[in-house]
Amino acid sequence: MSLTRPSARRLGLLCAATVAVLVPVVGAVPAAMAAPAAHQGVVAGQNPGGTMVRTEQLASGGGYVEIYRVSASHYWGRIVTYYGTSVIDANGETAALQDNGEYTFLTPQGHFGDWIAVSGKNQFRGPGTFTIARGYTAIVEQTGKNQWRAKLKRPAGGAFLTLQTHAVDDGHGRLSHVYAGEEIVDPGGKAIYVVLSADGIITSFDPQAATGGEPPADKCTATRVQSIGAGTLAHMSNRPSGPRVSFTSVYDDGKERTVLMPLDKDHPALPADAGILARITGANTTAPKLVTRVEGGKGAPETVTAFPAVPKDCRDTGTGTPSVSATSGLPVRTAR
Repeated sequence: MSLTRPSARRLGLLCAATVAVLVPVVGAVPAAMAAPAAHQGVVAGQNPGGTMVRTEQLASGGGYVEIYRVSASHYWGRIVTYYGTSVIDANGETAALQDNGEYTFLTPQGHFGDWIAVSGKNQFRGPGTFTIARGYTAIVEQTGKNQWRAKLKRPAGGAFLTLQTHAVDDGHGRLSHVYAGEEIVDPGGKAIYVVLSADGIITSFDPQAATGGEPPADKCTATRVQSIGAGTLAHMSNRPSGPRVSFTSVYDDGKERTVLMPLDKDHPALPADAGILARITGANTTAPKLVTRVEGGKGAPETVTAFPAVPKDCRDTGTGTPSVSATSGLPVRTAR
């Protein structure tokens, strides 16, 4: 088998919980822009250990995230893309990353979101007052150099939370405390994710709108990693919404990267020119299977691998809410 391996590029990721190396933006920034520019940087931090509980796809389709549980208030994710791997670590506080307008969000309880920011829709540049996800209001104002705050109000009115960034520049183009991110849970148990950056950009995401209100992911996601030949691994996960699989390979530099395109019930098969055969059968049943043929050509036998079964008490529920209580008072969440 011959897999086309894309040339590597440097990941542009920023983390609210770790120090990132940034290239500063020089000159005036227009009031409206399609998305914040990618900051050329890397996320610091080592593998914190723990147990993998599930995988999540990136909204861009260019990779996936393995979610690990270290403790009840410490989850982290191993992000695998065509260009390499990185870490998002929510150790006691929410972490947020950004790469070319794609935001990755993880809470200490393992709640995950990944979305593409679109100016005027789910992303706004302050200062100003904006309506964000599910009718919430954000009043965004600058409080100093690389310092912004957003006062959030519920749809029914009343401020209840302030996000605060406090980025620090060491004089050599390196910033920390770049993002303030928070999961906001309303009295009915529905959550939104909100991220404020040190350049005054606020973005939000409604995870229930994206997932259809599925049960909690850790409880209702089953995962397995399966070798399918020629150094290729299939990262398989199964939820009430259906099966998903991503493919990785270890490159000559020893790093594991995504190859091919991910599959799910809406895109169950690789195209004919992919170089290998891979398809999901029974995607709308309780027993989906992955069919592959990586080596040997068309005459070679196919390999069938069963997806792990969704736990019985999670099937056909279609409901579930995050297990975080509603926020009260007017606390301030400051980027770390």
